[in-house]
Amino acid sequence: MMMRLWHAAFWLALTTGAGVAQQRPRLVVLCSVDQLADWVHALGAPYYAEDGGFRRLQQRGVTFDNCVYQHACSETGPGHATIGTGAPASLHGIVKNQWWSRDEQRSVYCAGGTAEALPDLPEGKDRSPAMLLVPTLADSVKAHIAGSKVASVAWKDRAAILMAGGAADVAAWFEKSTGNLVTNKVWVDETPAWIKSFNEQHAIDQWFGRAWDRIGPAAAYRGLVDDRPYERAHLNGSNGRTLPQPMTGGLQAPGAAYYSQLYASPFGNTIVRLAAEAAVRGLKLGQDDVPDLLCVSFSSTDVLGHVFGADSVEARDALLRLDRDLGALFRTFDAEVGEGQWSLFLTADHGVGPTPEQARANGVAAGRGPLDAWVKSAVTASLTKLLGAPSEGVAYVERVSENTVYLNQSAIASDPDGALAAATEAAAKVRGVMVAYATEDVRDAFDHPDPIRRALAYAMVEGRAGDVQFVNRPYWLNGTLPASHGTPHVYDRAVVGFAMGAGLPQGRRVATQITPGFGVSLFAQLLRIPRPSAATEIVPESLFSGR
Repeated sequence: MMMRLWHAAFWLALTTGAGVAQQRPRLVVLCSVDQLADWVHALGAPYYAEDGGFRRLQQRGVTFDNCVYQHACSETGPGHATIGTGAPASLHGIVKNQWWSRDEQRSVYCAGGTAEALPDLPEGKDRSPAMLLVPTLADSVKAHIAGSKVASVAWKDRAAILMAGGAADVAAWFEKSTGNLVTNKVWVDETPAWIKSFNEQHAIDQWFGRAWDRIGPAAAYRGLVDDRPYERAHLNGSNGRTLPQPMTGGLQAPGAAYYSQLYASPFGNTIVRLAAEAAVRGLKLGQDDVPDLLCVSFSSTDVLGHVFGADSVEARDALLRLDRDLGALFRTFDAEVGEGQWSLFLTADHGVGPTPEQARANGVAAGRGPLDAWVKSAVTASLTKLLGAPSEGVAYVERVSENTVYLNQSAIASDPDGALAAATEAAAKVRGVMVAYATEDVRDAFDHPDPIRRALAYAMVEGRAGDVQFVNRPYWLNGTLPASHGTPHVYDRAVVGFAMGAGLPQGRRVATQITPGFGVSLFAQLLRIPRPSAATEIVPESLFSGR
């Protein structure tokens, strides 16, 4: 009864809310900007273009000021699965980009699985949504709207695949080895004509030999240092860490090294935008009264944040260029679908922290180190002390990766409880580690007052969780990259959230907390179809009431 009353109230709000028309969009768009933390967006916001995408979102859409992931596993795979399913990792099953399988004794990729390649796109082999445990919005659209079309485009395979799932008409991603936009037989029996045409035109080669230089005003880069020793060099053989840089990959003609450099540049986002526009035109998305769904993820922001730092000149410039790409994409929707006929929800798959060196310079207790290796060493020493030296060729620790310890269950069989307690205590004492928990102690802690334990609970799935979970100290990184993510800390979980278009109010700010899976529930309501079965969001009344 309460659910029926809620639905009635929702549609009443649609028909009576100021400036809101009751209509079903011809096209809905789930859009992800990989690694766009809310703090990164806020620092770039004063310098966005007047005709850019972000100003349009702010002025003509809804800004969600509190968009935060529930799950601790703030990585690309889990984030895009949440954006596509509306569920946290504990339900959709994508708990990391990859996790250890005890049964198979190997690392399992979140978008892996047996999948036949297309003859002309062999690069697309063995990528699939097989690891997803719940339906996506695309599943619901295809099940409930006869004649609907669904496409998903990204640079990263896991982004395109996990946002859409297997019901999409096509999920397509770029391969650095060839520069091709690829898909496989999970979705199509032969390469779609629009993908063939896109690859034949070689639009991805248009930046070869051109220089990447700053696009914004000088003020947009004030306070940023363009030559920090811990940044990676640009991938063109120059060993330079500053702009401008030629886009060549160190080659005489476009090839794999050039495509790798393009991926780590703003133009990697531009080619995704062009591919998304090609999908709209090629599939005629939003061209009739039967609603369609487009998923698009801009992946290069993540690479730039990792190799230069989210607080770098390169990352700031890429954000300003992405703003312009979004503006161009929205104008394409206006032209191809019709202004006022499409709706979009834009968010990010995860956030990011500042570089530890920059944080330390600002007086923050930050650091970095090989935390996985340190934890493995400490746990091994502790278990050796408890149980004695293991048999030759046997290790107490099977694997430590992405803040998770997997113990060798047969090796600790003489005292499994004592071994688990010792391993957890040892991990917690490692330099750079804030806390460690036995997985069984956080698995169901969804209502725990400690936000860290709650976030860990939302990242646990039986068989994909390991035995011990450890959490970095705030602003500590595991490894040598200038910046990264993956922790339960708020800078890794708090991201941007915007909604705009048909059926939505304009210029509204909403303080009610949502997750990045909100777009799934919102679009299900706008399209008048059931939410996917695991979607957890409820559209807040304040979205339409203004309260």
